[in-house]
Amino acid sequence: MKKVLVIIVILLSVAIVVAGKLHWNNKIQATVNTVHVEKTEKADVKTVAEENQENKVQKVEAYSKNLSEEIQTKLIKAVQDGVPVNLVIAGSSATPEDPLGWPSLLKKDLEDTYGEDVLNVTIKEIADKLSTEVVQEELYQEIISLSPDILLLEPFILTDNGKVTINNRLVNLTTIIDAIKVELPEVTVLLQPANPLHNAKHYPKEVGELEKYANNNDYIYLNHWEAWPDYQTDEIKEYLLTNGSPNEKGQRLWADYLSNYFISEDAKE
Repeated sequence: MKKVLVIIVILLSVAIVVAGKLHWNNKIQATVNTVHVEKTEKADVKTVAEENQENKVQKVEAYSKNLSEEIQTKLIKAVQDGVPVNLVIAGSSATPEDPLGWPSLLKKDLEDTYGEDVLNVTIKEIADKLSTEVVQEELYQEIISLSPDILLLEPFILTDNGKVTINNRLVNLTTIIDAIKVELPEVTVLLQPANPLHNAKHYPKEVGELEKYANNNDYIYLNHWEAWPDYQTDEIKEYLLTNGSPNEKGQRLWADYLSNYFISEDAKE
């Protein structure tokens, strides 16, 4: 009888050990499976995020193919780093902060296309100031405070017309840009004139000097005048108010020219 009991105890002990081992193995396997699933899910999420970023980079590349390599690189980096590029549109009263002005129209076009997470646009109007006053009063500090990565500058050329010589204007422009570059050495500067005027005489020559200045100093020059009717014809009056400022039609023409520069036509189709 004792032998039978011993055999039974041994069998029970073996059964308990085997059952325990099987339970432990199943528990370990369940844990392994759970970890594997979690890792797979994380990998899938990462892949989706990477794919979204790659798609966005491709879109930005398509939109920006008209732009310089320097600006393209900044925009693509904005997608990759998740930090938007700051584009500051600055200038005189010809660069109005008015919601119906060309800067606001351009801002909407750009942010609708690129997204505010890629391109953040700020408008800075320094109204009723000559370029000399901008320098003397260090009003360019207002531009610096906005930390532009890209600066689209209309350099007070129309405000200065008849009041500051073109040579002094260009000296003032150099002072303004140099001061900005000291604080923001990586900023990309784009220059453009104010709007054309009907039958102007000296002003178009001064605009020509601004273009030469831009080319000589390796600044991008955006000649939106080529989109306007000839300033010597009456047709241009359809785009201007009686005081020479652009009307609604002129504001849209100006904005469209710049929008077509910043956003490739191929990408819009």
